[in-house]
Amino acid sequence: MRSFPLALTGFAALAAPLPALAQDAQLLTPEEAEGTSLEQMSDKLSDPVRQQELAMMARAMGEVLLDLPIAPLTEALADIAGEEAPAMDKGTTIRSLAPGSSRVPAEIEKNLPRAMEAMGALAGAMEAMAPELRAMARRFEQSMPKQR
Repeated sequence: MRSFPLALTGFAALAAPLPALAQDAQLLTPEEAEGTSLEQMSDKLSDPVRQQELAMMARAMGEVLLDLPIAPLTEALADIAGEEAPAMDKGTTIRSLAPGSSRVPAEIEKNLPRAMEAMGALAGAMEAMAPELRAMARRFEQSMPKQR
């Protein structure tokens, strides 16, 4: 089970800053999200300028995270899991543990625009399907037996 704290450390280090990253990219402010239709969201996700901005920020964040010392986080996660932390130098980083991880930020930058484009297309399709989905939900509700 020694790999559990190490794997959790990597995941936590990569996932923790994502809300701040998305907020910095201003994909949607909370006010925009509340009043945004799926069509508008599709447009925002499909915007090449926004895609590139977010991709570059994600790459930069990935580079920084790969070089953060992970020993303190690994120790804390091991304590939570009730396990002994693996022995490692205080300066150990994800990059030093997994040298192949150095390619991840570039892969994120390369693939994020394509993923955003796909999400935009899905949002557009959901917008087009919404009337039929609402009608289907009404038919389903009407077909349910009445409860006494």
